[in-house]
Amino acid sequence: MITSLYMLGTGAAMPINRGLPCIALRTDSNIYLFDVGEGCQYRLFRAGLGLSKIKAVFITHLHGDHYLGLFGLFQSMHLSDRREKLLLVAPKALDELLKVFAESRLLKLTYLLEYRSITTGDAVYEDNKIIVKAFPVEHGVEAYGFKIVLKDNRGTSIIYTGDTKPSKRIVEESRGSNILIHEATFTSDLAGEAYQQGHSTARDAALTASEADVELLVLTHISARYGDPKTLFYDAYRFFENTVVAEDYMIIRI
Repeated sequence: MITSLYMLGTGAAMPINRGLPCIALRTDSNIYLFDVGEGCQYRLFRAGLGLSKIKAVFITHLHGDHYLGLFGLFQSMHLSDRREKLLLVAPKALDELLKVFAESRLLKLTYLLEYRSITTGDAVYEDNKIIVKAFPVEHGVEAYGFKIVLKDNRGTSIIYTGDTKPSKRIVEESRGSNILIHEATFTSDLAGEAYQQGHSTARDAALTASEADVELLVLTHISARYGDPKTLFYDAYRFFENTVVAEDYMIIRI
């Protein structure tokens, strides 16, 4: 099994110097998307991934920078004459919005779109390559993280937190994982602002990674105020050495 993570969008809120959140997991020829900020389809093309092999899309929560790219993605798939079913896994409220678009004839598709509301506990998705489970996080709205387990020889596990304040739940879900992709919107000098907005600092992410004993910490959802990623790296490195700050189009081989 050949697997890679593509960090297609690693910014937060405003696409000033980074793209909006979008992660692609490619396992052999299958592609799975986690969050789809605006312009995600352009980034998929630029990364050489395309649209035809996308099996499922997973949305952590319904703040615009994490899901508004869906509509451009749907349209590009339609124009590409996609025929294979697409699964969308997201908080329940998005289903109502999509129904309004469909009933207004604003959503025209050449393929079947299957919607699945997120529930916790059992797997929200499983095929012959991966299993995906959801767990609640603390962001002030209905929001989830995802635990992805690969059906490889190691049972490789990847945690993606989405947007969240630090919490014990994330530590428990991440325990012993191979990769923790944790939001790090701010550095620790702005912890008060981070928590007020339902976010984490790079230091928080590192402490979570250390307590959970993960192998690799990947920082993402970086505020546009940080032009130099070293600021976030050093804020985390003091507490967890095996840390990288994600950049747009970074590829992590698994």
